[in-house]
Amino acid sequence: MEIIALLLSIVFIFLAGLHFYWAIFGIKEPEAVLPTEIGSSKVKSPGKLVSVLVGFILLFFAFVFINKVLIYVDKPWVSYIPLVIGIIFILRAFGDFKYIGFFKTAKNSKFSALDTRYYSPLCLFLGALIFILEFLG
Repeated sequence: MEIIALLLSIVFIFLAGLHFYWAIFGIKEPEAVLPTEIGSSKVKSPGKLVSVLVGFILLFFAFVFINKVLIYVDKPWVSYIPLVIGIIFILRAFGDFKYIGFFKTAKNSKFSALDTRYYSPLCLFLGALIFILEFLG
């Protein structure tokens, strides 16, 4: 089960690095990684500050799973954080029923195709790994 925790940490560190890269250098192809408004070609752009914030949140997620292996913080409430993270990723996979997730209605953009093929399955996979780690580990 330590391998799953380390794998999750590596994925979260990679995703955090990607968000920091986007904050510093910008997104080269925003229509591939950001939703497009329905009936428009305008990409919904969150900005650099939000990208940095998401990067730090993902680094925190990585720390939570590294903590399962190395145990830096040993408090009873820490055991609930992975479950919350797993719920977040499962909810992200199901989506907001408009722009993101498996049940989105906006299917008119490059992002929606990539979200259906890669982003939502990744979130579902991460959520499932987290629940496997928590309930079987």
